[in-house]
Amino acid sequence: MDNLFQRLDLNLLRVFDTLMQSRNVTRAAERLNLSQSTVSHALSRLRQTLNDPLFVMTRKEMRPTERAQALAAPVRQALALLEQGVRQVAGFDPGHARRTFRLAVPSSIEYCAVPLLVELLHSQAPGCRLAVTELVDSDYEEDLARGSLDMVVAFAGAGHLSPRLLTRPWFDNALVCLASRTLGLEQELSPQALATWVHVCTSTWGHSQTRVESWLTSRGVSREIGVWVSSFAALPGLLATGRYLAVVPELIARDFCHYYPLSQHSLDEPLATTYILAQHPLTEFDPALIWFRQLLQEVGEQLG
Repeated sequence: MDNLFQRLDLNLLRVFDTLMQSRNVTRAAERLNLSQSTVSHALSRLRQTLNDPLFVMTRKEMRPTERAQALAAPVRQALALLEQGVRQVAGFDPGHARRTFRLAVPSSIEYCAVPLLVELLHSQAPGCRLAVTELVDSDYEEDLARGSLDMVVAFAGAGHLSPRLLTRPWFDNALVCLASRTLGLEQELSPQALATWVHVCTSTWGHSQTRVESWLTSRGVSREIGVWVSSFAALPGLLATGRYLAVVPELIARDFCHYYPLSQHSLDEPLATTYILAQHPLTEFDPALIWFRQLLQEVGEQLG
């Protein structure tokens, strides 16, 4: 057997993986808690062993060679599997664990579910933290495979997630119309009634807004969009003018109606958003993420 693999010890692979993510010796050393000279020496050994420069300096970063790019995914997967195996042996004790769970979520979940999730995390795993990023139009396979994200909250049927990811339903939430109380609208609105008003669109690509457009089209009407916003934060002020309506998840409308002079109105045909949880198969049996999924299920049961 070629002794090339035998010369690639685990520490060298960890250095390679970290360099692929950071593209900088100093940052890699900080993440690995090693000296820069140790990381540089490990990189030198890797270059000699593989007979390839692996990383080439540019003005901004160390750019990986074709050989390095070809190795990146297998090395990341191998390290992730090893880490998963170690964690399975060690188990997960939420009361004493120190870990940051990393989520990508749509703005509706950040607004309504994240505060509840943080409270549950604080009470059950006080040493753990939550890092949230905004859901974007990405397949997320690479982010989940390399561990920069643990899970993704997405929309069922949106079609942007990689088919290789594991997905499971989280909870359903009805879509409703949100408006100023001063308008005196009927409790239930038809597509024709909605189309008589100018609307605020709360996302440039969100699946719920696409569903609304498809529903209106199927009923032979269209709506005029007066304002596009990237989140729900501007809705109370915009709707307070009395000029606009907005179709939003009920969990958003419920909260806004409690704090602002707004009212929510059902649609004459039920529409709902289904949120799903996605993760990489590499982390399916990670004890920490098994526990975290259960925590998310608690949140979904309270919000659904």
